[in-house]
Amino acid sequence: MSTDRAGGAAAPAAAPRGLLAAAALTVLTVPLAAVVTPGTTAGALAYLVPVLAATVLMAVAVHRVPRTRRGPWRWLLGAQGLYLLGESLLTALELRGNDAWPTPADAVYLLAYLPVTVGLLGLNRQRGGGGRRGDLLDAAVLTLSAAVLFGVFVALPAAADSTQPLLTRLVATVYPVADVLWIFLLARMVTGPGARTAAFWWLTGGITCTVTADVLMAFQQFGDGGSTTTRLMNALWQLFYVGSAVAACTASAPTLAEKKPDGGGGLTVGRLVLLALAAVLPSGVLGALAVTGRPTPTAWLAAGSVALVCLVVARVHDLLQQVRSQAVQLAALARTDPLTGIANRRTWDHELSRACARARREGGDLHVALVDLDLFKRYNDTRGHQAGDELLKAATAAWSEHLGAEGFLARWGGEEFAVLLPSAPGQDAVAALARLDGLRAVVPDGQTCSVGVARWDGAEDPAALLHRADEALYAAKTGGRDRLVAADAPLTDPAAGLADSPA
Repeated sequence: MSTDRAGGAAAPAAAPRGLLAAAALTVLTVPLAAVVTPGTTAGALAYLVPVLAATVLMAVAVHRVPRTRRGPWRWLLGAQGLYLLGESLLTALELRGNDAWPTPADAVYLLAYLPVTVGLLGLNRQRGGGGRRGDLLDAAVLTLSAAVLFGVFVALPAAADSTQPLLTRLVATVYPVADVLWIFLLARMVTGPGARTAAFWWLTGGITCTVTADVLMAFQQFGDGGSTTTRLMNALWQLFYVGSAVAACTASAPTLAEKKPDGGGGLTVGRLVLLALAAVLPSGVLGALAVTGRPTPTAWLAAGSVALVCLVVARVHDLLQQVRSQAVQLAALARTDPLTGIANRRTWDHELSRACARARREGGDLHVALVDLDLFKRYNDTRGHQAGDELLKAATAAWSEHLGAEGFLARWGGEEFAVLLPSAPGQDAVAALARLDGLRAVVPDGQTCSVGVARWDGAEDPAALLHRADEALYAAKTGGRDRLVAADAPLTDPAAGLADSPA
């Protein structure tokens, strides 16, 4: 995958036409193989065709994945090779009329679970699947629900069947355990933050197919004890091999491990429905067993139900924590200006009222100033709006540092800012004016500002105080800019005047 001139990730290169044609032909081998009757010599050989085609196709396609992201795909390719070996051994045994189970092929199948697991873990790690607790809990709920299902209908009956040899019972129990592990890894990919690309859907779809085939086989064995595979089961197992290979062929294979923007681990309607069904599954299984009169593994179902309740409670707690965190973030956004990060006008109104009430209660002076960057429109027009934004951020940072902890700075609107500067009883008001006048000296990039100041008289309304500061700012702007003008007294006083502090 290349990068564009701006330094960002460019779209992945399209797969070669020959490779895409080979992928299409590999997909077609699945329905073609299903035409042949299962259980016959032709059917056994036809079953191998999609497996072999998928393995060869994946061996070619994996080399197209960038080296830095090729590791998980190599593990999946290794698993394909093992599965091809296992299917070939099983076919050879079937052609010889060997119906014994388990077979040497089962040892290869079980060994192949390891590289698939390592490969999926690697993809999940690259996709950022370990960073969100909510997604992990959702995957755990789905997995535990599947574990209850597999335990009731596969693992427990197989382990309890004393008529079978120990090795047979052991192998029959290991398969569902491995499938449950795959279900967890599949759920992590689906619920995780990774991108949903074509490669993602082919890979997850293939894993879903093989797990579904295993479930169908388990229900068949649990129902009538039959072990003959149907066309549907064979096609689903073949689609697992083909899906992995086609996933490696797609142009999105290199980006399968890329993260997408974090959605916060919230619950969508679809995910909520799926989790609800998973949570009630033990109860549904219990009811089904009671209706059919089959033996009920009460302890297993009870343990599964308790564990699911604990996971659901943990998920609700995680959601509450997210809501609290988001509420804090929203409250902070409501109080601050998004560009400069200082207080916004809404916060200013609140702080002005509080400052007046505090000064009335505790005494001391309170000065309110309105600060306006001079000729800001011309600065924007000549240097661009991005430069104007940078000036606003740099100016507010310089003013905040100049005012220190005693002053309060807020964005009034556009290029205008408001300042609160309280003074302790007995402090000289001239010092406060000098402090405010110093704002002009720290404007960055050689720019200037005008300042209008009003001193609170201890009685007037905060809105009237701010109005006097605004009038003083207007006088500073019309008087030549780059100066501070102080309103000496409320404008309702006939003796009121404006004190000019030019540059």
